[in-house]
Amino acid sequence: MAETSHGPASFWTQADALLRKNLTFQKRNVRTNIRLISFPFILCLLLVLIQNLVNHELDKPENKCGCACIDTNGDGRCEEVCSLEHSSLDQGAWCPIPNPPQWPPLLQVPAPEYRAVASNVIPFSDLPNESCRRTGSCPVTLLFTGNNQSLGQTLAGSMFTSSASLNSSRSLDSLANIVGGSESMPQFTNFLDPAFYSGLPIYNLQRQCTPNSTFYADVQITSFGKEQEIKCVQGLQLWRNTSSEINDELYKGYRKGNSERKINEIVAAYDFLNSNENNFNVTIWYNSTYKNDSGNVPIGLLRVPRSVNLASNAYLQFLRGPGTKIQFDFVKEMPKHESRLRLDFSSLLGTLFFTWVIIQLFPVVLTALVYEKQQN
Repeated sequence: MAETSHGPASFWTQADALLRKNLTFQKRNVRTNIRLISFPFILCLLLVLIQNLVNHELDKPENKCGCACIDTNGDGRCEEVCSLEHSSLDQGAWCPIPNPPQWPPLLQVPAPEYRAVASNVIPFSDLPNESCRRTGSCPVTLLFTGNNQSLGQTLAGSMFTSSASLNSSRSLDSLANIVGGSESMPQFTNFLDPAFYSGLPIYNLQRQCTPNSTFYADVQITSFGKEQEIKCVQGLQLWRNTSSEINDELYKGYRKGNSERKINEIVAAYDFLNSNENNFNVTIWYNSTYKNDSGNVPIGLLRVPRSVNLASNAYLQFLRGPGTKIQFDFVKEMPKHESRLRLDFSSLLGTLFFTWVIIQLFPVVLTALVYEKQQN
């Protein structure tokens, strides 16, 4: 500011002049100021509306614990009770579960139409003929290898029994005494095992099935029971000379591993390596595609622990006799509180909205700089 005859202007005089100048400039841009002030409020209002709309769409019966109207006190008045017993398979994941149910350990068994058979893709002659797929009678296959073939075949022969029966009074617990399996797809939690809700049978893997080995058992799950089909399926235990042969067979059994796009699924494969009376060393192959690791959904659980238990029990029986084993009674989840499906849009869109608000200031600053330049 230029000096006057009274000397240079004081700081407060300059500040007052600058304030008046800015106020005059802001009066000329009332619409811009209103837009700058109202824009964040409009975005917040839009965010609230979107959040309420999404919550309304997500607040559906399949996204929360199932409920039923029950006379709990015996006074004739109906009270809403929400629990696992009144939920479907989809609703069960949202229920409070202070005491998760215990599920028998199962193997992941291929569906009958996908079980390994002899074909141009897998030319091993000891696999069953492809015609068994038309009748749904294909056995399931397990592969074995190791440095000591005699020991490996002994251990493999100890995994399955020739026959097994369930205790009808404790049928769910008795499933741990057989080599059970299911073709159902596992979920990302184990509060409800799809093997008992999918309508598919529980497979009882044996060396040889008898004519009357398939039956129905009453399975008690939490406070209600259901009739579960227990179906015998033959388990083929096939020896391969090297682990490379197993890798090749497993890869070619994968749909993308052969030119004909055929599926020839193996239950599991074992390499007993250098195992002997003083050393137990085993490598286990399993099908990891069941965890559905696509990156867009939670990773599913895999039915692998039972495969490990079969190998360890076979080795214990080799050392200590047929009566020795580690009983694998059940698998279960940790307790949980009730939950609901929610989507927090403020976390998803907050960064975008904040960026939009900041960007609105750039034209204003640029206009002010140009205005100052023009005035000077």
